[in-house]
Amino acid sequence: MSEDDLWPVVPSEVVAETLAHPSVSPEVFSTVVALTVAICENPWLAGSEQVGLDADWREILIPRGFGIAEYRIDRKSQQVILTRIVLF
Repeated sequence: MSEDDLWPVVPSEVVAETLAHPSVSPEVFSTVVALTVAICENPWLAGSEQVGLDADWREILIPRGFGIAEYRIDRKSQQVILTRIVLF
C-alpha cells in the first residue's frame, strides 16, 4: 500500500479532548488509535455502517466493546474526519 492509497484520519477537537482525558485507559486509547489506522487504510471498513442517507458518513463499533466511533469521509481532500467517539 502506498501513501497515495491512505486516507489520513484527523480527530475533531471533541475527539481529541475525549482521548486526552485522564480517565481514558491506555488500553482504550491504543484500541482507538489502532481503529484509526484501519480507517486510514480503508474508510469503508467492513463492520462500518452508513449514517442516514450519506454514504460518506460512517459509524463503527470500537473493538473490544469500548464504544462507537463516527466519522466523515472527505473524498475531495482524501481524508477522514473522526467526528465523535462515545466510550462505554
